[in-house]
Amino acid sequence: MDSGLDSLRTRQKLQTRAEIVHVAFDLFGENGFENVSVETIAAAAGVSRATFFNYFPKKELILREIASSRAEKLKSILAAFDVSSDPPTFASLIELVLKLSRENARIGQRSKKLLLETFFHQASKGLLLAAREGAIESLTEVIARIPRRSAVAARLAAETFFAVYIATMLEWLMREESTQQVLLATMRERLLLVLEGVA
Repeated sequence: MDSGLDSLRTRQKLQTRAEIVHVAFDLFGENGFENVSVETIAAAAGVSRATFFNYFPKKELILREIASSRAEKLKSILAAFDVSSDPPTFASLIELVLKLSRENARIGQRSKKLLLETFFHQASKGLLLAAREGAIESLTEVIARIPRRSAVAARLAAETFFAVYIATMLEWLMREESTQQVLLATMRERLLLVLEGVA
């Protein structure tokens, strides 16, 4: 079989999958996860119900896809430390977390409720623990490379940073009226406080 044709089919499948997720995210944000049917998503994405189920055997799997994309974003941002010629610092780590927070806030402006649903759905399925472990491992590697005077283990410092990040994001998501500026200012203050104990 022609490898060019296989490559085209693969790209088309990835585009269809991405379109389904994009459309579903918009619909969930406007109407709530429970109020959007598979038929509505399929029609909006321009695919049949059967095609939808080829990609997502259950509607809930789209939430997994959204959560997975957030975990991958964190990994890609952390990977920037590995290719940077500058040694990592706690200041650069805080800026990294703020960058991710800005990205989440941008998404959250569309629907904080949807991000909360995604978070709690992943937590209830045990999927959040795997994503957390990957983030903690990456953070640990970065923190281990930062010169510190504290005897706090890099793993514990990473767990603390991540816990503060998650708690602050959840608090912001639960407060519908809270702005991106409030999120970023609160995140920075709390991470600086953590820094005093782990640096």
